[in-house]
Amino acid sequence: MATRAEAPIWTERKARWYLRATARGDYADRVLEAIVPLLASARTALDVGAGFGALSLPLAVRLDRVTALEPAPAMAALLREEADRLGIGNVALLGQAWEAAAVEPHDLVLCAHVGELLQPGSSLLRALPTLARRGAALVVDARPGRDKFFFRELYPMLLSRPYRERCGRYLDLLRWLDGQGILANVTQIGYRSDQPFRDLEEACDFWQEYLGLPGEPVREFLRGYLAERLIREGEEWIAPLRKEAAVIWWRTDGGGER
Repeated sequence: MATRAEAPIWTERKARWYLRATARGDYADRVLEAIVPLLASARTALDVGAGFGALSLPLAVRLDRVTALEPAPAMAALLREEADRLGIGNVALLGQAWEAAAVEPHDLVLCAHVGELLQPGSSLLRALPTLARRGAALVVDARPGRDKFFFRELYPMLLSRPYRERCGRYLDLLRWLDGQGILANVTQIGYRSDQPFRDLEEACDFWQEYLGLPGEPVREFLRGYLAERLIREGEEWIAPLRKEAAVIWWRTDGGGER
């Protein structure tokens, strides 16, 4: 069995890979389409766990002001870089974790795919009634069990153990919200999150970093494995990935839709 190397969850290289996949896909469009009723009455938004700005930056184009809360240095640096590149100047970045941040109420509070903060009863969820002036939106994985990046095959072969997704059950979240008197809207979305690579060697870099398995023997195996499974598009190699999410949203001002 290969020995897995420990590494930071988000390195600069991982963050840039994620950015390229998101730029190629339609994730932000699908999420923002789902919360149009909230955007219509919002001027400010707080994005908790903003990453490199996948949602913060498109929101900033639509709203007066966005506060992006992102503690991972690699992600926060990329968010600043992307905001500068796009000429977006109305995003205030706080490089802090939710528990350490002192944030004021915003019209809209958004949290997408931040597992620990989307668990029933989390400190963020309990703060929403006073933090979200007009509405709140949560984005969670809706269909666990898909073979993300072939990990279901690769984990047993290279790590001698099954791959277990870190994916909560969003129905538990809905039940908890209902217990708090919140009858939320749920919009199911599907979106593309294909991961592009410049060449096969970069694809091997990606899998070795995500698996935490350095060394030439692993790389030699991955070259053959990925050459059979990735899709060629011109000079690029593509790892196809379609994902599904539940956008859970509700109004907090008592107006319009619930």
